[in-house]
Amino acid sequence: MEAMSLLQSFAIAKDGRVVSVEEVERGQACKCVCPSCRRPLIARQGDVRVWHFAHATGADCEGGAESALHVAAKTAIERACGITLPGLSVQRSVTLPDGRRGTGEASIPDTWVDFVTVRTEVNLGPVIPDVVGVTGSESYLIEVGVTHFVDQEKLAVLRGLGQPSVEIDLRGFDRESWDWAALEEIVVRGAAGKRWLFYPAEQALIAAATEQARSAAESMPEPKPIPPMRKAKPPRTRYWPDGRIVDVTDFPFGIALWSPYDAQFNEVVKGWCRVFGGRWQAAHKNWLFPLEAKPFLVAEIAKRQTRSPAIIT
Repeated sequence: MEAMSLLQSFAIAKDGRVVSVEEVERGQACKCVCPSCRRPLIARQGDVRVWHFAHATGADCEGGAESALHVAAKTAIERACGITLPGLSVQRSVTLPDGRRGTGEASIPDTWVDFVTVRTEVNLGPVIPDVVGVTGSESYLIEVGVTHFVDQEKLAVLRGLGQPSVEIDLRGFDRESWDWAALEEIVVRGAAGKRWLFYPAEQALIAAATEQARSAAESMPEPKPIPPMRKAKPPRTRYWPDGRIVDVTDFPFGIALWSPYDAQFNEVVKGWCRVFGGRWQAAHKNWLFPLEAKPFLVAEIAKRQTRSPAIIT
């Protein structure tokens, strides 16, 4: 859905007040000017279109409607001498060394605050907030966004001041026209569209959420230790050729053949070594053959079998 075209709903009256199109006389009798270009306006109060201001020259200035809404929003805060501050919620998670994980949340609700004084466009040196509302002990910096919003550079400056700062985003409401009632409901009373740019106690909320997450993790049952995996023994088969014991073990790198010392049988194994490429391993006191030699070794042993082979575990 395409965004609505914003009509100019507010203007500057002859006495300098910000006024709505609904509270002035019709046409040029309104005696109003545009807050952006300061040129004369006329109040269009017909029966077909929504009431709005238009430039008397017939050519509206660029950004006039947005500028008028921006000025009116600041005026609404001045008139109310207070504002609803948005809530704030932070979530944190903690993972313990043993793998247990917990989450926590800490928040503050939407809160109304009364101002002792309200000033607009206050020069604070590095920044000029749209509105500064002062309570007995705190100054709240308020930014109103219609087409221009706080960028990262300005955000860093506001946070550096260390004062609570809020931005009101009017862009998302997508209205064709505004009046004082709508501004009071959204800009003053409501919390939708508002966000904290800097909340001084946010670190305390983060600490509380982190502690809650840690407690949640610690309340979980401790994980059972995983027993170390036993190293699998290579498969070993025992044969009895000519009544002798011969163990054949399968390794990833070859076939090991072992039997108690027997000079006569050793000569037989040496013959197999010459045929199948085996060799004696003095360190392990066995014979090592290539993997591909196993079928031939088993066949040779089978010729001398006196009983069925057995798997040794």
